[in-house]
Amino acid sequence: MKPFANVYTGVVTPEDPQLHDPQRAMLDATPDCVKMLSVDGRVLTMNRAGCRALGVDEDAVAGMEWLALLPPEVRTAGEAALRQAAAGESARFPGRSVAPTGTLFWDNLLLPITGGGEHVLSIMCVSRDVTAITLMEQQLHDAVQREQLLAREMRHRIKNLFSVVSGLTYIAQRELRGAGSAQDMAAVLRDKLAALSRASDAVFAQTDGAGDAGASDLAALAEAVLLPYGGRCTLSGPVASVRSEAMTTLALVLHELATNSVKYGALGMGDGHVALHWAMSGGLLEMVWTETGGPQVTGEPGRAGFGGEMVDRILQSARGTIERTWRAEGLVVALRMPHVACA
Repeated sequence: MKPFANVYTGVVTPEDPQLHDPQRAMLDATPDCVKMLSVDGRVLTMNRAGCRALGVDEDAVAGMEWLALLPPEVRTAGEAALRQAAAGESARFPGRSVAPTGTLFWDNLLLPITGGGEHVLSIMCVSRDVTAITLMEQQLHDAVQREQLLAREMRHRIKNLFSVVSGLTYIAQRELRGAGSAQDMAAVLRDKLAALSRASDAVFAQTDGAGDAGASDLAALAEAVLLPYGGRCTLSGPVASVRSEAMTTLALVLHELATNSVKYGALGMGDGHVALHWAMSGGLLEMVWTETGGPQVTGEPGRAGFGGEMVDRILQSARGTIERTWRAEGLVVALRMPHVACA
């Protein structure tokens, strides 16, 4: 005969069909996991949904330690809630469990049963499945995080655009200083902005699906990205055909390095120069970006800007590495990317 816990006294007694059947039917009708606990945390009775969720036999549930049924990661919160309920206060804590369908999330509410007096006779624990709401909240949180990152990157890109245009204007002025006219200046600047537009196309061709799935020439891409800066950039390295999906990463990195150089480094100064050299060993690509003729470098900046953080993230996602050396004569950046060469 199954034991039965009176919900008012918490006393476990032999089954009484006249009392047990209506109460049991009522508890079994709810999809919530309902458990009656003793003050010291032993299970007095549990409805069918609770037994199913915890994977226990309905006939053997009475007398089990409730905390032992909880996953280890939520047991401490459950113990604190049990103490609070045993002291006569309602308690609540979040829980989780693993089911064949995946992780389930629960909202656990513990209610002390006093039977009209102050002495706690038993504790009712109602666990509600809040998986759908929890997953929706997580998706919303992730979406907000993505939108914040995109907004931050958009502000960064807009700020960079003004810096690059200002830098190109300065470069055009330097090229035409002492000769030409305002008309010539406008023509040179238009050419440089057109080159910048072509460089942007090269940067994002693979990202928007316009690029092909074959090999791409590294030198051609580097020339396209650095073309707006004309003779200020020197490229050297062997002929290298790399996987097209790696070109997106390389283009974004080179574009960001050039932009930062215009804002803070050699490409923002009249006599500044950048030398880009690459080498291929097996599938490993090594590139060295060397700046000279820019403002004197006094040491590593106090904090990394968003552009630098973005370069680090891009390379990390491609399992690459980056090393910056802050020399007095200019910044040196060493990049390494594995699995770049075409088979």
